Parts: sequence; C-alpha cells; structure tokens
Amino acid sequence: MTGYVSIVAPLINYGLGHITGSLSPWRYMYLVAGSITIIWAFVILFFLPPDPIRAKGFSERERYIAIARMRVNNSGVRNTHFKIEQLWELMRDGKFWLTFWMALTMLVANGPVSTFTPIIISDLGFSGLNSLLLVMPAGVVIGTIELTAPFIAMKYPGWRSYLVSITVTGTLLASLLLWQLPQTATGGKLFAVYILASYGGGYAVLMSLVIANSAGYTKKSLASSGMFVGTRSHHILLTT
Repeated sequence: MTGYVSIVAPLINYGLGHITGSLSPWRYMYLVAGSITIIWAFVILFFLPPDPIRAKGFSERERYIAIARMRVNNSGVRNTHFKIEQLWELMRDGKFWLTFWMALTMLVANGPVSTFTPIIISDLGFSGLNSLLLVMPAGVVIGTIELTAPFIAMKYPGWRSYLVSITVTGTLLASLLLWQLPQTATGGKLFAVYILASYGGGYAVLMSLVIANSAGYTKKSLASSGMFVGTRSHHILLTT
C-alpha cells in the first residue's frame, strides 16, 4: 500500500502546508505522520495475530488446516526457540545473499522517490504545494503495480524472478528519462516520476521469494530480518 498511500498523504500535507503556526509547515507534516504511525503500531500489536494458533474467528477445522499448510512447507508453527544451526545455514545460503543484494540495490531508488519527488516536480515549474498534489498520480500507478505484480506471482508459479526484473526495468527507464530529457520536457519528466517507483512491485515479490525459499522458524525470521537490513543499507551507501 506504499503506492496508494501517496494518493492520500499529499492531500494531508497540502492542508498542513497552509498552517501558519509557531512551527514550520514541514514540522507539522512530520508530527502528524509520526503520530499516526505510532498509534497504528499499537493497533497492529494488539489486533494482528502472529500465527494461526492465536488467530480469532477460526473454527477448529479451519485452524487445523492453516497449521497443516505451514507444516507442509516447513514454515514452522509457533516455535520461538532460536536454533543456531539455522543461522549458520542461512549464512551459507547463496540464494539469501543474492536476494539481500537485490533488495539493497533496488532500494537505492527509494531515496529520490520518498524524499525528492515533490522537489523534482517543483523544478519543472510548479509551486511547492501544487507539487505535492502532482505526486498523487504516481501513487495510483505504483500502487497498482504493487498489487498487480504479487497477483501475477500468485497466479503463475515460477514467475517471481521475472517480475522483479520487469519492475526494476521500469525504474531504470524512469531514471534514464529524468537524467537525459531536457528540463523543458515537462510531460516526459512527469511520466518518469510516475513510474520511478516501479521497483515497489518487484520488492513485494522479492520478499515472498525469500520466505518461500527459507524453511524453519529461525531461518525464516532471520532471512526476513536480513532483507530489511538490506533494504535500509542503501542509506549508508548514499551517505558514503
């Protein structure tokens, strides 16, 4: 939903941008967004079950079926014991390291998407607040890609890696257009901005690829955590 939230967030920030208080408008934007994030974290903590055993609303048969599915693919069911042998197995797993570096390099594009998109649009001649509103079409495009790519992966087994490559190609195309098009090519540059975050659909598929290729509670948890480490490591690369 990171794409579709870009439809709603610019509207909120557009309104907050008109506040004339003791703080700068951008500070109000961060205070509101941060407060919503913290409140929602507690909603997730108390209402999102961590496994089928603690999920509410299932009959005994439905609960048994859900647990049996996890047992069949060796996902692990409510086993919170840390197994050191699974850690060493993950460290020697070439597939994990390949996906780790894929996540790291894919998310390099996240910097301009999450931070500089309104600035890029503003440089095309639009006002600061109107630039926020022009981010909304990008949310429609990227949100649709982020839903479509996992849906295709679900319908066509074995397509995950292809989908990652296709979506990242969209980001590469957008980067080339932003780099090479003249500043007067407003339409072309806006198109590039709107497809710049195409990698988001591939990243969603990549996360499922890692989980599908990791068996055991400890290994699956570490692999998932490792992907988030790779996701955030691009910040270190950009700052260095």
